[in-house]
Amino acid sequence: MSLFTEFTVLAEASPGAFQLLIDFLSTGGYVMLLIVLCSMVVMACIIIASLQLRQSALLPKDVVKQLKALPDYAAKGDILPLQQFLERDGSLLARIGTIAISGQHTSKQDCTEACAAKAKEALNGLEQGIPYLEVMVSVAPLLGLLGTTIGMVGMFTEFGAGGESGADTGVIAREIGVALRCTIAGLFVAVPSVIAHTLFMRKLDTIAVRLETLIQETVNSFYHYFEVSRN
Repeated sequence: MSLFTEFTVLAEASPGAFQLLIDFLSTGGYVMLLIVLCSMVVMACIIIASLQLRQSALLPKDVVKQLKALPDYAAKGDILPLQQFLERDGSLLARIGTIAISGQHTSKQDCTEACAAKAKEALNGLEQGIPYLEVMVSVAPLLGLLGTTIGMVGMFTEFGAGGESGADTGVIAREIGVALRCTIAGLFVAVPSVIAHTLFMRKLDTIAVRLETLIQETVNSFYHYFEVSRN
């Protein structure tokens, strides 16, 4: 069964808006199938990025509260409970915070650099998937343009093959539909990709700035209240 036959069967069996959608896609040819696959990639990237960039999971409020309570731990002279809490939590902020209060670095600068390196590595991992949205911004319209070109080639071929009897207007109309619908579909995928990419990158920047601020405050507080051996 060909792709067009499958779309036709689904269109006949599906009522309402879904039938209109199937009818729209079925006239786009194989290029339209590629655009649909691009839309699936975009949806997957959006879902993954939405789950990864939840600020409540990366920078939990209880971890922020505990790090800000570092002076209280200093007053008790025991930072071990805070270290154990961070190790149990396992969030991004907790992992970087563990390094900040580990006491393994003899200077504040060394500790800050170690935290920054670890944070950069973690944020780079969170960014994975988002660049695919940027790729789809370029690929989807190009596929739409390819479908348009294919449709125009078919249309002009039909004009040439018509001879004295003239071209088949039904075939020409179909080729025009392929051309226009592929363009529309390509843009329909590209526009949400642009919006999602922009929003996720801004959210990632916000998380990075917030993380840097919290860790810098933690490092300063730790080296202010606790003496680190320089041997």
